[in-house]
Amino acid sequence: MKVVALCLLLSTVLLAETRPKIALVLSGGGARGGAHVGVLKALEEQRIPIDMIVGTSMGSFVGGLYASGQSPQEIEQMLVSSDWKKYIRTGYDRQDVPMRRKSMDYTYQGLLGLGVNVNNSIVLPTGVLKRQPLLFKFLDAVGGAERVGDFDKLSIPYRAVATNIQNGEAVVLDSGSLAKAIYASSSIPGGLQPINIDGKELVDGGVSQNIPIEIAREMGAEIIIAVDVSENFEDDLNVDSYFVVMGQLVDILMRKNANESIESLRKNDILITPELEGYSGLDADKYAEIIAKGYEVSDDAIQKLKALSLSKEEYALYKSKQKKSLESFIPIVDEIKIINSTYIADDSLRKRISQRVGQPFDERGLRKDLMHIYHMTIFDSVEYSLVPNEGKNLLIIQTQPSWDNHGEIRFALGLEDDFLGHSAYSIKLGYSMYGINSYGAEWRSDFEIGRRKKAYTEFFQPLDTMQRFYIRPSLAYESILDIFLADEFGNQEIYSQRRGGAFAAGVHLGVDYEFEVGMGLYEDKVEVDFFSIIGLPGEFQYNARPIYANLNIDSLDNVNFPTKGLKAQLGWAKDAKEFGSDYDYEQVYVEIEKPLNLYTSNFVAYAKYVDTYRDDEVFRLSGMSTLGGLFNLSGYRPYSFYDTNMFLGVLKYTYEIKDGGFFNTLNAPLYAGFSAEVGSTWGRYNSLSYENVKQSGSIYLAADTFLGPFYFAYGFSAEGEESFYLYLGEKF
Repeated sequence: MKVVALCLLLSTVLLAETRPKIALVLSGGGARGGAHVGVLKALEEQRIPIDMIVGTSMGSFVGGLYASGQSPQEIEQMLVSSDWKKYIRTGYDRQDVPMRRKSMDYTYQGLLGLGVNVNNSIVLPTGVLKRQPLLFKFLDAVGGAERVGDFDKLSIPYRAVATNIQNGEAVVLDSGSLAKAIYASSSIPGGLQPINIDGKELVDGGVSQNIPIEIAREMGAEIIIAVDVSENFEDDLNVDSYFVVMGQLVDILMRKNANESIESLRKNDILITPELEGYSGLDADKYAEIIAKGYEVSDDAIQKLKALSLSKEEYALYKSKQKKSLESFIPIVDEIKIINSTYIADDSLRKRISQRVGQPFDERGLRKDLMHIYHMTIFDSVEYSLVPNEGKNLLIIQTQPSWDNHGEIRFALGLEDDFLGHSAYSIKLGYSMYGINSYGAEWRSDFEIGRRKKAYTEFFQPLDTMQRFYIRPSLAYESILDIFLADEFGNQEIYSQRRGGAFAAGVHLGVDYEFEVGMGLYEDKVEVDFFSIIGLPGEFQYNARPIYANLNIDSLDNVNFPTKGLKAQLGWAKDAKEFGSDYDYEQVYVEIEKPLNLYTSNFVAYAKYVDTYRDDEVFRLSGMSTLGGLFNLSGYRPYSFYDTNMFLGVLKYTYEIKDGGFFNTLNAPLYAGFSAEVGSTWGRYNSLSYENVKQSGSIYLAADTFLGPFYFAYGFSAEGEESFYLYLGEKF
């Protein structure tokens, strides 16, 4: 047996010495790089040996996987079956974000904001797209090859090309983390966040060498097979957005240096240019088609390839050499070390990691835990490495602070018009200071002008390192002008003002559940035009001493256009004279929002119920409910119905006209839809009955913009009422 193995090895060595060394050079091109997989299929079909691979961007990804021993079929399966929007994303996975952060989405809808970094400087993010989800996808894709370290020891010697963003020079990555090398080579400037490797901030290699032919020659290649999938930039481009400008700039840089590299090809080299007209670098949903295009190698290229083709026996010998087995044993973790440069306590991170000392290394489980930590939104990255240390395996968990680790400045704009005389606007500004102590205390302040005038500040103090228990004292001033409908006297203005403070305590039950109790101490002022008209005093002053208990659930994937998850609130509130209040009422309320998916259709069911089962005779706004307005009985104008009890049921259907792609809300997904709504309000002297239930509905166009949701809608009711709506930023 040993003699046979020795003969095979000797034959392989002699074969390699008698034929020229062939390098496969794969260019960048985004999703168009899926064509590289088709080319690999064609090369294997022609029995072409590959002695080294050099790749840029998507070429580095496909090339790295092939160099690690994966077949073209395995790479194709991974590309086609992966949900790439899960990994190439502008924001965090909202379903895994803590409740504290989720609550901000309802105050500041949209993406306008600045960050405060660890140096207390006001900054913007270094990239539109997040690094960690894609990097962890690459780690999962390369598998055991991640532990090889020296890229010459992969099944096929391999190099990835990146660009040093500080000086524009090409950086050749030949060792270290294979996944990081692929990410560095693929991080499009202005899109994906750069990555630091060996002290260099690296971005997409296509900026410096999109078809890295010279690097292959430096590795000893005698024949180059170059595959060019880069896009040609458009001379007559319609420049109408940031993404068009950035995309065109990158295409120009890549196309220019790609052409220079192609000119360096020699007589015996082979250039393969798949026919990819009509496919863009963002067409990740078309990988199957793009791979098929890559397989369709031109007859001219096939004829040149045949000159390099091996016999079936020779190719079998070559492949047996390439299929070197990578380390497959699972090491034992002897020690865990946390290197944490953020304000959060190390103990908080350690408790969130299920990996234990003395247990086998559970790499996939660890990545899941680290992604959960990453979604705390205070880290730029949470990475790991398993390294030998004095004969033991040391697991190192290392964090980097996010660009807004010490604070966040948020802006929001809201506009509303029903084209019937009712319009409103809102401008909001908020500042949150993070990391006041190692438990993660925060100080948040919000200011608003427009229909509502508001000044609010609160201090959020967790009571344990896991931030399960907390207290939340706050101070607030708020004034609002509402216009209610009175049939006899027309539209009536009610001005209300509240100022005072509150104290709350709560517990976070995972990332989706929160239970909170609290009490307030407020002074209320109410002015009513209607009472002045009929000769009654129009101004009221009240003391309010409310107490409450709320159970909040929020696992929606998107606040405005959810497709999965649940949002619910179950609450109880009471204000009583025995507390020193001028009010005396008690109520319960339930609110539920649930997306429902049926094939390609998306429905959202919403219901709200408020029952004031103990009421007073005081004219008040506190604890009152209103109906009217978009998705709130859309056929009726805002504030058409007003009372102490309320029921509303809504079913919305939304159809996605235009996908937002990888840039999500920055690229404004467009929707069309309709709603069906029923609801009613009633007071202490009547009850909910079928005769009082109003039926309404709407049809609408909508967009998920960086300013927040946009709606243009037409509302109608069974009683013949009609309303039009234009909303941007928030629904009032």
